[in-house]
Amino acid sequence: MLRKLLWTGLYAGLSAGATMAARRAASKMWRVATGESPPMKR
Repeated sequence: MLRKLLWTGLYAGLSAGATMAARRAASKMWRVATGESPPMKR
């Protein structure tokens, strides 16, 4: 039971980290390509 909980926590942490890194990379590429800040949700 504890192993499953630890695995789930590790997986969730890695997923969140990958999502944040992908958003940063996409924002940087957008700025380089267009010279503007990326569109944001309101």
